[in-house]
Amino acid sequence: MFTNCHTHYPVHPDFEIRQEVPGSGASCFHSVGIHPWDAARFSTNEVAEVLKKNMNGYTLAIGECGLDGLKGPEGSVQASIFEEQILLSEELELPLIIHCVKMWNELSALRRKYRPTQPWVFHGFAKYGILDQVVSSGMMISLGAGITNHPKREEMVANIPDRQLLLETDDAGIEIKHVYECVAELKKISLQELNDLITANFKNTFTRWQIG
Repeated sequence: MFTNCHTHYPVHPDFEIRQEVPGSGASCFHSVGIHPWDAARFSTNEVAEVLKKNMNGYTLAIGECGLDGLKGPEGSVQASIFEEQILLSEELELPLIIHCVKMWNELSALRRKYRPTQPWVFHGFAKYGILDQVVSSGMMISLGAGITNHPKREEMVANIPDRQLLLETDDAGIEIKHVYECVAELKKISLQELNDLITANFKNTFTRWQIG
């Protein structure tokens, strides 16, 4: 089985983290958070209560959450809701699955401000121009279906350290195996070698995960 750190359409729920929204009551491994597009629906003082109410023994992460410069309420509203989720991540010792679009400078400023001890996973990463900065920040970098036809896919994969790499399908209607096959070819390693690498990273990042 191939671990999938972020998906909306789980196929093998014991090996995948399904994106949930508050109120779903998930009984498979999942993350729960307030997406930046929905930030205006909540006040800062209710974020922790809303999310805690929707967590259970299958909750492996908080998110996706973060900042989006193209869609959603104004940046200050998004940032205030995101900061509450950063604090909750630290309190509950759960990693964050990050959505970041056109807001890397603001995101990295918040990372420096809070100096989190929990892993941050930059999901669906596609911006080669900021790759060196994201790598230097220490964040995990999750590649999705977009890597299969990304114009910089060779450079992208070559410049992500093994220890910071995760894979996902997000909302793409494909099997995670296809993402693994593409990345294994780009890294010039076997599918089994890549699977071993990603599984180790997955377990180290989402420490509450276990089979069964």
